[in-house]
Amino acid sequence: MEKQFKFADFHCHPSLKTYGHSFEDTPYGRRRRNIWFQQKNSYFRKLVCRKLSIAKFSQADFSSLKEGNVKLVTASLYPFEKGFFINLLGKGSLSAFLANAIIGISYYRIRNIQQHLNYFEDLEKEYNFLLEAIKENNEIELYFPQKKDDFKLLENDNKTAIVFSIEGAHVFNSGLEKYGRKTNEKEVIDNIYKVKNWEIAPMTITFAHNFINDFCGHAKSLDPLGKLVNQNEMLNHGFTNLGFKALNALLDNKNGKVIYPDLKHMSLSSRKEYYQYLDEYFKEEKIPVLISHGAVTGTSWTTIETLDSESLFSESDINFYDEELVKISKSNGLFAIQMDSRRLAKKNIIKKLHSKKNIAFASAEIIWNHIKHIAIVLDDNDLNSWNIACIGSDFDGSIEPLPGIYSATDFPQLARNLMDLSALFLSNYNFKNDFNKDITPETIVEQFCYENLYCFYHNRI
Repeated sequence: MEKQFKFADFHCHPSLKTYGHSFEDTPYGRRRRNIWFQQKNSYFRKLVCRKLSIAKFSQADFSSLKEGNVKLVTASLYPFEKGFFINLLGKGSLSAFLANAIIGISYYRIRNIQQHLNYFEDLEKEYNFLLEAIKENNEIELYFPQKKDDFKLLENDNKTAIVFSIEGAHVFNSGLEKYGRKTNEKEVIDNIYKVKNWEIAPMTITFAHNFINDFCGHAKSLDPLGKLVNQNEMLNHGFTNLGFKALNALLDNKNGKVIYPDLKHMSLSSRKEYYQYLDEYFKEEKIPVLISHGAVTGTSWTTIETLDSESLFSESDINFYDEELVKISKSNGLFAIQMDSRRLAKKNIIKKLHSKKNIAFASAEIIWNHIKHIAIVLDDNDLNSWNIACIGSDFDGSIEPLPGIYSATDFPQLARNLMDLSALFLSNYNFKNDFNKDITPETIVEQFCYENLYCFYHNRI
């Protein structure tokens, strides 16, 4: 009998499009705001995805997640930054119309983003929207684990656990000065503590994102948009004083729930400062270093300028270096591999995927290259090769998916392909440490697909 794998996703956006359509009071909008609404990835939509480099179908709606047997969902709340929709095309109805034609979150939602001046209110509205949507249309399947024993419910085939995360610390109301609202330190810190004391508080926050947030520098991330948007403010900078104060508030364990920073989107300078900050102020607490949806560069940060032209990986510094993999492992953290082809490999490699006889297997091999690289780096450093990698798909986060891994519904096929790839690797690679070679392909895939993230949440909640 074929193994039926379970899945856990460290980063996806099941409410991003549904919340967007809640701003549209039309029959279409009312239909699309249903958290179970599934827009199938038809042949035509896959073709559009390939041409436009963005998914025009749903990837992480709750129907797709259930179909893919995703039992543990990290629902990332993300109030879009205004910089996406106030750009070279202006800030009016035409730019909103064109943006919605591409991203599909509703024209009315984009107009709302262009006009409002309060990211925190937007965050609260998305949070409440998803809570209410689950209460109204739950079919007794979705729940929020609040203590260790709650995870036992996952043994029930009809149960799916949801953990909240947030994408971008701008949600505390920062990065708005160019639009007319200055960042207020007291307001920011107060907002952090409000979130830490929510009824269902998030476990993690992607601290940086795509635009200035007044806390730390971000990495370049929007190359496909060219000069349409401007990421230059605080690009590649380090931390500000307010950024360190925000970190202290998030990690404060005396007033509300600790919210762990996630390093995706941080500039390399900010990441290095964060590692130093943890060593200096939180050495005893052993704060886990977390990457919610990342990819590897395949090299050291000391050899950035001499990257091998034959490397399988993208060298962009939004991706992560070998030294960082070691830090993640030593901190009992996680490295979640995203499903965005633009981050996972060089353009010429991704382009060739469409000509492969078995596209889904070829795409799985792209994911496997990352799992394998992590395993080898950790083994070389006498660390467990298999307990930090997990899935952080970023589905419904405006990504360009790998062909054959279009949505959560494709996870079971991915797992089967990873089984074959891991078996081949184990039969040919000579590990330095016996504790890394004494493992089965099935266990490798189980840990990547489910167990590593499950154990992290179970131990930290």
